[in-house]
Amino acid sequence: MSDEPRLILVVDDSATQLAQMRMLLEKAGYRTLTADDGEHALTIAREHTPDLVVTDLEMPGMSGLDLVMMLNLESPQLPVVLTTSRGSEELAVEALQAGAASYVPKRNLAKDLADTIERTLAVADSERQRLSFAKYIRTVAIELELNNDDSLLSQILSRLEAPLVELGIVTEATRMHIGIALDEALRNAMIHGNLEVPSSLRDQDCGQAYIDMIQARLKEEHYASRRVFVKLTANPEQAVFVITDQGPGFDVSKLPDPTDPENWEAVSGRGLLLIRSFMDEVEHNEVGNQITMVKCRVDPDAIDDDDDDDDECDD
Repeated sequence: MSDEPRLILVVDDSATQLAQMRMLLEKAGYRTLTADDGEHALTIAREHTPDLVVTDLEMPGMSGLDLVMMLNLESPQLPVVLTTSRGSEELAVEALQAGAASYVPKRNLAKDLADTIERTLAVADSERQRLSFAKYIRTVAIELELNNDDSLLSQILSRLEAPLVELGIVTEATRMHIGIALDEALRNAMIHGNLEVPSSLRDQDCGQAYIDMIQARLKEEHYASRRVFVKLTANPEQAVFVITDQGPGFDVSKLPDPTDPENWEAVSGRGLLLIRSFMDEVEHNEVGNQITMVKCRVDPDAIDDDDDDDDECDD
């Protein structure tokens, strides 16, 4: 991979928002291109092949949702991150299901945009390798025991995603979604489960209180010694991920509804919405320290079908 800074295409009909995002991304070390509507963005994407696209959802002419769908058709490996405002939640869910990789509420751009792009690019990079003998694979079973070092997540995601690509469970357009969902679930297990760091701290001192508490807990044996256990079982029809932490768990009945607009800008609501958008089945155990996620095989010929049983894997 080239040492040249990654190129980000930023799309928004607001000159103020474009300037803010460009400043944030260039400060973080990225190169940027900008477009003020979807049609212009498509032209730029075709000519300059950016590494990632950041787009507003609601724009005159071609909407952000339309842009996501077009990019997904033309460049399925190109990740798209949405910027959302209050009132655009349902449209954002559609865009995520149409191929967008993640989203950032506009009120949190300064805090979360660069980090979200870094994580999305890491997931995208981890998905580019395939093994030549993949067509011979029939069943895969992987068990991992992890510490709480989230710097290893890129390597972990690469290892967990590979079998789904090899078995044909995901397509070029949907494989990145697996990485995003796993990234959210693993970070939750490590940071909120084992280290017991509340997500609410991210809203204090521009997130510094959150970072400080993570670092402090990693030095305390009581928390740092806890492990995350990951089990993957996969065949050509479906993959089942079970992620368990050694924390005290939580009251599952109090889990926020990720589809409720009031929860969209909450960190916990965002992670759960991404997981539920990208996986076909999601369940927590009664204790609240284990999540089971199921991803069914995607049939490219049936993507446009809206059958009632779309959310269930075939027997």
